[in-house]
Amino acid sequence: MTHQHSLGEKELLPPIPQFSHDPSFVAFRSWTTILSLEKILPDENPASAYALFLGEKADAHDPERISVRGPVCLRNPTRFAHLNVTIVCARIDREVFFVPELAAGRFLHLEFLQEGSYNLHYAPAFSQTTLHRSLQIVPPKTPSSPIAPNFHPSLKPKIRI
Repeated sequence: MTHQHSLGEKELLPPIPQFSHDPSFVAFRSWTTILSLEKILPDENPASAYALFLGEKADAHDPERISVRGPVCLRNPTRFAHLNVTIVCARIDREVFFVPELAAGRFLHLEFLQEGSYNLHYAPAFSQTTLHRSLQIVPPKTPSSPIAPNFHPSLKPKIRI
């Protein structure tokens, strides 16, 4: 008599990816990210999100200027996964975010909660190099006037008698 083992529903599901982050520096919604990595959410970014494309020639870029508490979308537009995606706060020289793999075509949403300089490191799969990006988190822009910048008094309609 042979022994057959039937797989339960939990055993058929893919493992939940592991993420780590410091909640005093980075706001990260792991459930939303898990859904996006499984392509359950739409591919587009929210309208106000800063898109940071993690290409294969990242070292050539100038530091990215991102508003504190502004939504940031880390996107992998390449054909290969990026491994060991890490964000390090330069002020304290400590890792504040880590994900072991960002699959090809997928994205992560997060927010930076403190101003300062950060370094983003990731390694394209099948490569021996680690790419680096500099991030400068700056205070949010405040409008200088409560009037919309495209408003001009001459745009008011004139009444002719």
